Amino acid sequence: MSLSRARFLVASGVGASGLVLLDRFVARAATADAGDISSMNAAIELERAGIKAYDDAAATKLLSPKVADAAALFKRDHQMHLAALIAAVQAGGGTPSLATAKLDYPQLSTEHDILLFARDVEEKAASTYLSVIPELKDRELAGVMGSILGVETIHVGVLAQVLGAFPPYPSGFVK
Repeated sequence: MSLSRARFLVASGVGASGLVLLDRFVARAATADAGDISSMNAAIELERAGIKAYDDAAATKLLSPKVADAAALFKRDHQMHLAALIAAVQAGGGTPSLATAKLDYPQLSTEHDILLFARDVEEKAASTYLSVIPELKDRELAGVMGSILGVETIHVGVLAQVLGAFPPYPSGFVK
């Protein structure tokens, strides 16, 4: 995925402020070390898994219109994250991973099953970003990854609210 495609996806989703963040992320990634590139590649695999999970959920045809709309927005967020991460890895001279992180799928027989699964996927994403951020040597890259972590936790919060499991993090911490 080229930087221009990443810029298009981000611009179509969030506008100019997102483009500034994307440009800063890619510029910093140009000097990233191998460890930071590896961490971004792990995030790429996770974002692909999130996109696949939302595609698979939509394919069940079990989602009500409002839930389907929210799922589509969450998928779009994952697509923007993926585009930004791919552009950053390429800018850093790395090869973006083509793999998709493996998720353990439960039986998806009802909309409730899908919502529980989606919350689990988003919790995994949030936890993964939380564990990767301290490993990044470049603090500006870490800041952008923190921005993605924030979006993942918003997804968890929305899904928890829909499921009636609020607060989303009863302990007050991302686990």
